[in-house]
Amino acid sequence: MDYEFPLGLAALAGIIPLIIVYLLKPRPKQIILPSLMFVQRISQNVFSSRRKITKKITDPLFFLQLFSLILISIAIAGPLLDNISENSEKVVVIIDSSASMSVSDRISTAKAMAIESLGEENTVIASESIPVVLAKAVDADNAKELISGMEARSTSADVPEAILNVVNDEENQNAKIVVISDFENWAGRAPETYVKIANAKNMQLEFMQVGKPVANYAIVNGYLKDRNDGTYEYTCTVKNFGNESVKLDVQLESKSGLFSTQKVNNSMFLDGFGAQQIKFSSIPQGISTVEILNKDAVSCDNIAYISIPEITPKKMLILTDLDPSSSKSPLITALSLMPDINVDVQYKLPNDLEKYNSVVIDCEHEPLPISTVRKIVSYAKSGRDLIVIGNGCLYNSSEMHGFYPVLPVDIVSIKEDDSHSIETAGSGKHIFEDISFDEVYMSKYLVAAQRENTSVLAELEGVGPVVCSWNIKNGTTTYVGLSDTAENEAWNNFPTIPTYPVFWAKLLKYMWGIDDISQTNVNTGRYQAFDQNTIIKTPAETINSKFIYYDECGIYKLNQKTVASNLYDSAESNTFTEKRLNLTGENAEIRKEDLQTRSPDKLRKYLIYALLILLIVENVIMFRRKII
Repeated sequence: MDYEFPLGLAALAGIIPLIIVYLLKPRPKQIILPSLMFVQRISQNVFSSRRKITKKITDPLFFLQLFSLILISIAIAGPLLDNISENSEKVVVIIDSSASMSVSDRISTAKAMAIESLGEENTVIASESIPVVLAKAVDADNAKELISGMEARSTSADVPEAILNVVNDEENQNAKIVVISDFENWAGRAPETYVKIANAKNMQLEFMQVGKPVANYAIVNGYLKDRNDGTYEYTCTVKNFGNESVKLDVQLESKSGLFSTQKVNNSMFLDGFGAQQIKFSSIPQGISTVEILNKDAVSCDNIAYISIPEITPKKMLILTDLDPSSSKSPLITALSLMPDINVDVQYKLPNDLEKYNSVVIDCEHEPLPISTVRKIVSYAKSGRDLIVIGNGCLYNSSEMHGFYPVLPVDIVSIKEDDSHSIETAGSGKHIFEDISFDEVYMSKYLVAAQRENTSVLAELEGVGPVVCSWNIKNGTTTYVGLSDTAENEAWNNFPTIPTYPVFWAKLLKYMWGIDDISQTNVNTGRYQAFDQNTIIKTPAETINSKFIYYDECGIYKLNQKTVASNLYDSAESNTFTEKRLNLTGENAEIRKEDLQTRSPDKLRKYLIYALLILLIVENVIMFRRKII
């Protein structure tokens, strides 16, 4: 027999001293003797009785205590007995909540099945593109309330991945795993394989299928091509997931701040299970949608959202202590060469500050007046974009210290050192991937410390951030610790490298939310982390988070960036399949096998009951003998 804790049998060694005690224990006798003879006779009898080791033990207390020791040791060891159970007290429910489950009655049927399968302790997992644990180890009432509020999302489903995560979790041993799905999208080994894996780990795996075949039409993919005239060409594939021919009406609608709303209508005929490409030219910047107007089973795959960043002319103000008429710094030259940017260089603050999209502070020797600093700080706090260059004046001048409250860093000191190199960090690894920071030589710099909830895009190795930003309302304040001081007083050689203008173009696009179309058009199921808390407006709500999971089709707004999210999954849109599970054999079925478990609890319970009875009898005997 196997035991849970075999070392517990070592308690049986306590039987040996028990036997010795009862063998050597002298039997009391009643005698009438004078005191002196009493002492001598008792001593003689004790010595005589101790020599008779072979005498029999007849005291019932010995046997009660002997059996008690045996029961205690066996209970500690815990004999493992096979236990066959059809219903587990611990239940893990995996519910498919993908796009195909939005077909009428599928998710509601799945929720009803899940509620009927609940046990005493329940874990609820939604199977989307990633497994989402909704509740862990909760009672049936809480699990029922949570399941009742579930909805189908606009993602694909990875049911096999969810099953493996549950099976590989040791906390789920001896649990029953219930998988409820329409099994439209199954990308893994045959289901019976997972049943065998679960049973091998003392888990019972049960599949429940919902849904009947129903016709559906969908936009299953789409891509954009730059026409190099400010517009794009969009090509998509429309597919009929049904056995009957259908005429579909497709409409393109474009909305932009640069153009008036445009609508283009098109029609197509598709045979049963047929597909056809459709192309739309001259998609303008902004938000556009391509929609199948016919109603069908799944609504989220009828619309394709398109987000093309709007590149509008920007007005920038550069406040500097250099006389714009006599000389230009490398920064001014780089920004002036950029298209769609109107750069205004001033060494006094203009009255119409609000007309500028961004303000750059680049003072090398002379500080700005304190009144100007206060107005610029108010400008940044109102949600406008501000860039502050890390020159010596920023640290040495008390007037310039007025910028510190809105900077994403704390300025610590000025240091002369040439032993550190610049490295990209966080989002900067993607933004500045084309910048040659290896060629930058630093001889003097400001030592800065990152503040909480900021994004470090580039840092001086072992020192601190050199490019760092954070969001204030809807604006971005950025610290660039790369002085553009030129000639003999140069702090670094960054303004002389070929990619210096590229650096500023990339940084400004990041601040203004102008990204590549591959980053503004994504598939649902994707998730993305940020360096700092970001205000995110999803199709359903507005959240403040460092993480976004694109689980709905529609438009997401992340500060100044707009992202379009689409399903684009033909396997998830195919709701007409007759036989969804990949079973072996023509009419094979997944067998529901009883869960075999080995548990010490059942026998241990009865051993403890017997031990209590023996202890009660022992106490009764000792009470009668007036020992207690």
